[in-house]
Amino acid sequence: MAFRRILTVISGSDDDEALLRQALAIAETQAGRLDALFVRRNAASGGDFMGDAFSTYGMEAVLEALDDAASEASLRAHRAFERVGDDAPAEHFGRLSEYVGLPHQAMAAEGRLSDLVVMALPRGRSAPSQLSAIKTAACEAGRPVLLLPPDRAADAGFKRIMIAWDGSLEAARAVSGALPLLAAADSVKAVHAGLHDDDSARLGRLANYLDRHGVAAATETVDASGRSIARALVETARDDAADLVVMGGFGAPGWQYALGRDETTALLKDTGFAILMVH
Repeated sequence: MAFRRILTVISGSDDDEALLRQALAIAETQAGRLDALFVRRNAASGGDFMGDAFSTYGMEAVLEALDDAASEASLRAHRAFERVGDDAPAEHFGRLSEYVGLPHQAMAAEGRLSDLVVMALPRGRSAPSQLSAIKTAACEAGRPVLLLPPDRAADAGFKRIMIAWDGSLEAARAVSGALPLLAAADSVKAVHAGLHDDDSARLGRLANYLDRHGVAAATETVDASGRSIARALVETARDDAADLVVMGGFGAPGWQYALGRDETTALLKDTGFAILMVH
């Protein structure tokens, strides 16, 4: 099993080129091919949320501004893709698709026919919109979503991987989706945050599953008393100098996500390591 088609979602930001170069390095190690996706919201989709709050003149002005911004972002995205393509191996470098419409439509059309979706880890003032895009990708594509810090070296690899394990369907899908990376890692540790009686048995079953796939994994139960599960996992990953955390995502009730109180959102904010997640 390998990632044969890797789809990188770019946005016209300053991080696009670094993100593409990281994804290209993964494509090369996986003997795969890198494609990219830029989602351009058209005027109609951009104005849907305005309702009757704007006059016709105001609506036209806002939509024109949205179109101008989308055109500029598209130009930057294409330039970043072309710069990476200048010295990329032809057998690993594919095409850039520009999808005009809504993000969930784009991810359904392009994401479902990929083996891995690569996006930037949320940071800074754009974090809320990035989180929304990540949730859309995870839920609509149904594929592993790899979130990378833009400042990470392209050839860094994933030598030390931590699995955040709670036995959920999402976590199980994440482990399965991460197998190509787990198999190539120097060390893998499965971590459960909590002190329930069956925690050791849960981790043992996971270790046995990974062993069947040629992955030797250490296990650890972390006491989360006095801190959130997300905080316990982040601190454990940092203490272990993990390059990558594998986890299930967006399994909590929707109201928790809307309030920013779900564990997925907490884990994605301001972490310095890469995250592979599956919904």
